[in-house]
Amino acid sequence: MKINSSTLRNGIYSLLMAFSFFLTTSCQEENLKPGASEIQNAKMAAGDNVSLSNSGFESSWSGWNDSDPSAISSSANSGSKSAKITGSAGKFEQTVGVTANTDYILSAYILEKGTIGAIAGSNDHSDGGDYSEWTQVSVSFNSGSSTSITIYGKYNGGTGRFDDFSLVEGSGSGSGSSGKLTISSVSASANDGNVPSNTLDGNLGTRWSANGSGQYITYDLGSSKSVQSMKIAWFKGDQRNSYFKIRAGATTSSLSTVYDASSSGSSGNTTALETYTFDAVNARYVRITGFGNSSNTWNSVTEAEIWGSTGGGGDNTPPGAVSNLSAIAGNGQVSLSWSNPSDSDFDHVLISYNGGSIISSSTGKTITGLSNGTSYTFSVVAFDGSGNGSSSKSVTSTPSGGSGGTAQYPSDLMVNYNQWKITYPDGVEDKTLYQESNEYFYVNDDKDAIVFRVPIRSNNGSTPNSDYIRSELRERKADGSSDIYWTTSGTHVVYSKQAITHLPINKDHLVATQIHGNKSDGIDDAMVLRLEGSHLFLSFNGGQLRSDLTIKTNYTLGTQHEVIFEVVNGKHYCYYSEDGNLANAYASGNASGYLVKDGSNSYVMNLNYDQSYFKVGNYTQSNPDREGSDTDNPNNYGEVLVYDFWVSHN
Repeated sequence: MKINSSTLRNGIYSLLMAFSFFLTTSCQEENLKPGASEIQNAKMAAGDNVSLSNSGFESSWSGWNDSDPSAISSSANSGSKSAKITGSAGKFEQTVGVTANTDYILSAYILEKGTIGAIAGSNDHSDGGDYSEWTQVSVSFNSGSSTSITIYGKYNGGTGRFDDFSLVEGSGSGSGSSGKLTISSVSASANDGNVPSNTLDGNLGTRWSANGSGQYITYDLGSSKSVQSMKIAWFKGDQRNSYFKIRAGATTSSLSTVYDASSSGSSGNTTALETYTFDAVNARYVRITGFGNSSNTWNSVTEAEIWGSTGGGGDNTPPGAVSNLSAIAGNGQVSLSWSNPSDSDFDHVLISYNGGSIISSSTGKTITGLSNGTSYTFSVVAFDGSGNGSSSKSVTSTPSGGSGGTAQYPSDLMVNYNQWKITYPDGVEDKTLYQESNEYFYVNDDKDAIVFRVPIRSNNGSTPNSDYIRSELRERKADGSSDIYWTTSGTHVVYSKQAITHLPINKDHLVATQIHGNKSDGIDDAMVLRLEGSHLFLSFNGGQLRSDLTIKTNYTLGTQHEVIFEVVNGKHYCYYSEDGNLANAYASGNASGYLVKDGSNSYVMNLNYDQSYFKVGNYTQSNPDREGSDTDNPNNYGEVLVYDFWVSHN
């Protein structure tokens, strides 16, 4: 196996995390890693497995037809061997007998780059990606008229390893027949850092855990299904009995007990999935309520499956998978984007990753609160209104960034604090910003950004000719002697690295970064970056100079971004980026890829005027009248964090 710096880093990180986990066992359950035999037992318990020949490559290529460049690797997900593909012609395949017109799920574990698939008749169903650690990839399909199919693994742009293939009959998307149902999302009453989504990752080495009688984990099927059994694998299931009830219902407030093991408990003799059968019940939500175990009061589930049928006669066709899935890593965050399927009944996507799961109905989501230097694999599954799930698409990304700063005052983060003055939400103007800090203008906890905070209060003030409130810097001359005014001749640039982190409750509008012009000539807010809800766009004096220009419709609060406003002899340009590379690209003359364009034009407005200046910070577009009874609510405020900014004039 090739050992590179990334692999070494991940290995060291894994050792550190394992040691850290050992130190915290006084308040968390002990870790138990299953062996290869336990993993295989869990797979065999997962459903009606179709027999595959040498599914884990322990007998080298026996049962498979391979095409070079291919090899058997000693790096394995379980056991001691796996398949390895290293070139574009590399592939291996196996022909398997199946039942016609039946739903199946093909799964395998992939390390690095690879694709798995199943060919049924003329239809090729596949999925794959680039994975920094062994990751289970699944493909759902229907056999159609075929009574035999070809399953395969193949090259996907680089070296890849494959292990532990399985083919299971029944995906929950058949014509009302019994099978494993698709789970739309999962939540829990509590956890100790072992999150609920771990019970759906196909890995017996992860789990959900919560301490105390009555803690529960709830599964949402997306829509009502006929549920008739549940399969649960218990942490330390071969050492103790877990006491629980299974409850189901149309809503979380109308659940009824369908299986009661609060006294008898689980078998106590296996860590594999155990099946609990009950009379069929129509339900959307299924909940496991735990009552501790025979050793202590912890409730811990490693894997869970819900079995039943869609009832037949309804919509049982899954939507298409998402496409164009991509990830941009940031500081403690990853921004995902994708294209939703064109199915008319598409409803939402479920994003799962090593740390949680999120539901979204848009075409992008920024996942925050991530650890820099840790590799995350994000799997996205599309669901329709009937709860049918598509095959998954995955992407891997590693957030990175600074470890914080050392600033004590906002002036510590300003290139020239004399060059700016600020107006506060109470209407007060301050021209002396050296070591100034207050509730509207201060340094964040990480000491690397200025916080511009605007609470909506009954005693708010405003500036002349405005009804709204702000904590916002206004450009002055470099020596601070007076306000600056420039014309649009020459070149004028403002740069800001920032994040909009909070919006008012009722009128959720905010402006961050502005060019002002001669108000008497009807210019005023010549070009501003404006956020309304999740719609981020450029506004040109409220549409009076030209129409609004959308940057994105799915901005997530807290997303760090860079913006540059550039005026060159009347032509107005805007650059926007969320990948952290704009400043360097602009400095080296390679920023054209970040331009916000209007059709074929690189500039967004061509207009000359004077009395111009830049503004940076937070101009919240609301006030007590707009917020009504929510005025003075401590959670009613606008907020912008600015990490870096500068201006230049030539």
